[in-house]
Amino acid sequence: MTSIQQDHIVFLVDTPLLENLPAWATDNFTVTPGGYHDGQPSRNKLVIFADGSYLEFFNWYDTPPSLDDENFPMRFWGPKPPGLVDFAITDTGHSAEDSVQAVNDRLTEGPDGDADLGIKFGKPIAGSRKKADGVEIKWKVTRPEFSKGAKTPDPELFANGRIDVPFFCHDVTPRTDRVPYHDKKKTTHPCGAIGIAACEILVPKHLLTEYVHVYCKILGSKAEPTADQNSYVLDVGVPEGSVRSTVVVRAAETEQDRKRLQERGIGFSDLVIAIKTNGSGGEARRQLGTTGIESTIWLETAKRE
Repeated sequence: MTSIQQDHIVFLVDTPLLENLPAWATDNFTVTPGGYHDGQPSRNKLVIFADGSYLEFFNWYDTPPSLDDENFPMRFWGPKPPGLVDFAITDTGHSAEDSVQAVNDRLTEGPDGDADLGIKFGKPIAGSRKKADGVEIKWKVTRPEFSKGAKTPDPELFANGRIDVPFFCHDVTPRTDRVPYHDKKKTTHPCGAIGIAACEILVPKHLLTEYVHVYCKILGSKAEPTADQNSYVLDVGVPEGSVRSTVVVRAAETEQDRKRLQERGIGFSDLVIAIKTNGSGGEARRQLGTTGIESTIWLETAKRE
């Protein structure tokens, strides 16, 4: 099993939504206050799961930092429209520096390297925020650094900036300060959510093999094809518990898929959240809604190892 684990999911939201979360969020999840980030005009609210991962409702309450300011790794979300925008992975058994170095080594080794997509990871950057109770929590973020490779897709497939692979978030202060996943009041949700089942990545059909290759290198995991050969499933760890979590790299096949690529770019397209079974024999998977952010979120009966 890979040492890489799910960390959190990022939903970029506007100020009215953050300050008055819609029913699809509050009816299904227990929302925990987040806080304000140090040095930049952003804040968040969280949905914390028992597997140690979480959802982040991230909001710019003023002008985002410049894309040229390398001290602010979240700056790449500035040009993006609201929605499911990014996700973070972590490695609780290694330092940020050691973990990212191992990934970069994998991305440069062998004849295939990074599949000519132009992907590596930069140096860890310190981040922090103060919680509502005044406690300061600290972490290190490592974002991908992109270059023009022989198979890098055309810019029009990176709508409002390139975010086609995840970033890393490593804790400096104790993880339970940032993610209080042992607090059952925070991790008990009306919909029965217990963790992240899958992050689905939508890519051009002609580059499916290359993106699967890169995700294998980043996650340190093997890929298994689905029956229709349209997507590949990679296991990824979770900080706590035995719920299976995966990353699914999927080729754009339908007109809706291709429209999605044009509007939002290659990358994270759908989130599947694991829910505990109630034994009723109901739907194994259901969509939270048909429009907006909720249309990218699915609830699925949990699969255990």
